[in-house]
Amino acid sequence: MTLEAVKQSEPVRWWMRAEREFFQLRQNRRVLLSQLPLTLTMLLLVGLLAIIDPALVANREFLLGIALVLLLTAVAAFVPWERLPRLAPCVVPLLDFIAIGFLFHGATVSLNGISFLSVFPVLWLAWSDIPAVATRVIAFVGPLCIAWAPFIFGNVEPSRAGMIRPLLGPFILLGLATAATIVTKSLNGQAARLADSGAASRRRARQLDTILNVANAGVVVVDEYGRDVLMNKHQQVIHALATPAGAVEPDEGQLLVFGADRTTPVPEEDRPVRRAVKGEEYSGELFWLGDGVHQQAMSTSARQIVADDGSSQGAVVVFHNVTDVMLAMEAQENFVSNVSHELRTPLTSIVGYLELALDELADQPEAAYLRVASRNADRLLTLVDDLLRSASGGMSIAATEGELKSVVEAGVAAAQPHAKALAIELNYSVESGLAGKFDGVRMGQALDNLVSNALKYSRPESAVDVRGFRDGADLVIEVADGGLGMTPDEQARLFTRFYRTDGARSTVIPGVGLGLSITKTIVEGHDGTITVRSEAGVGSTFTLRIPAAGPRK
Repeated sequence: MTLEAVKQSEPVRWWMRAEREFFQLRQNRRVLLSQLPLTLTMLLLVGLLAIIDPALVANREFLLGIALVLLLTAVAAFVPWERLPRLAPCVVPLLDFIAIGFLFHGATVSLNGISFLSVFPVLWLAWSDIPAVATRVIAFVGPLCIAWAPFIFGNVEPSRAGMIRPLLGPFILLGLATAATIVTKSLNGQAARLADSGAASRRRARQLDTILNVANAGVVVVDEYGRDVLMNKHQQVIHALATPAGAVEPDEGQLLVFGADRTTPVPEEDRPVRRAVKGEEYSGELFWLGDGVHQQAMSTSARQIVADDGSSQGAVVVFHNVTDVMLAMEAQENFVSNVSHELRTPLTSIVGYLELALDELADQPEAAYLRVASRNADRLLTLVDDLLRSASGGMSIAATEGELKSVVEAGVAAAQPHAKALAIELNYSVESGLAGKFDGVRMGQALDNLVSNALKYSRPESAVDVRGFRDGADLVIEVADGGLGMTPDEQARLFTRFYRTDGARSTVIPGVGLGLSITKTIVEGHDGTITVRSEAGVGSTFTLRIPAAGPRK
């Protein structure tokens, strides 16, 4: 039988519980409880015999046996066994055999089966600490000595029939002792293994509890029915945050869970735990919990707990508090928006007055300087407009029919003077027939950003290659350089506003970290994608891909 089967057996569980409780008692009580079955059985027997055969109870040997059992019971109750050697209590069951011997010989004429009272000291010895072999020997020899006492002490002449007849009892008790010692040893071993398993489980539980509570995140484990199985301390705080005032043990639908706008309640079926119970796995889903000034932003993730047969046994849902990050992003967007608004008014005035000055001084030598100033003012105004659109979460795309080849050629031609100044070879190859529907101005801006970045981060005497081609239903532009390159971590954050790589900062390359963010916004406005392949110290390749049919309405 396996240990798991033993655990599932109701009688064994009862025995284990009784054994555990028995051995948790003080030794004096254990000794007394071990002696009481014999004492109570004997008293019951004596009571019945006093009614049926009063003369038998008056037998001198029978009375001596009764007295000895009662004396041993008193000894079991009052001797301080804790102060004596470990095996000292075994003296009591050994002396019980003598008491049973007196009872047996006092009642032999009327009651032969009284020798089976020996089963009580035999069982006591079986669950005691003495060796199993010694228990079996005593279980056989003790009852045999009781039966053969008249022959041993010379009161009766030995006979063949008299020697053989009482052998059944000792052999039965020997079998009983053997079975009892085997069962006791097995149960003790199982109890020890269960104790070890329980200790290991408690140790793992403490380790798990420590790990869960040291993690700076809320963790809740639910079963397949959505009931909470485990919740760490951080999650208890988060759960309290989402609990409405006055609510006691609210269900999922009553919790204060809001969407990205912080005011619209999330439907119950779309809430983190409910989605996990339905079998979904997700990462980085944002929710706002609580209300008022105490509202907190949580980034949630869920993973399923899968059984061996593939069925779901529940899920683990993790809540990361990202309130500071969200508030910082909101503050950043407000700052960009406010600063852009403040810059736009004076820049608009500067552009207007430069245009007036150019109209009046069109034939003067100073007009060349004014045109440079006007061109840079226009560029700065465009950048401010892009910042405003980026802060507001969008950028207008006016898609019209056009030829991508002309956009690429114009962008490369505009960048050639800068490339020559940096001693970088700027190459391009564009397929013919790249007609599509796109915003030519915005695509030119995106290409300018990519080429400008490639030139900034390339080494002198290196090359930057620009390619334009069609790939199925997509128009594709690739810009490859042999510059600084980037690590995987840097690539993951590359298109974040205001982000600049460590290499850019360490080499003091000018920039504010907006070009790629704006490029990504332009490409996504065309329902396209932009990706990068890069290796630190080798170079980078940016791939811009938009549908030739134009963005969806």
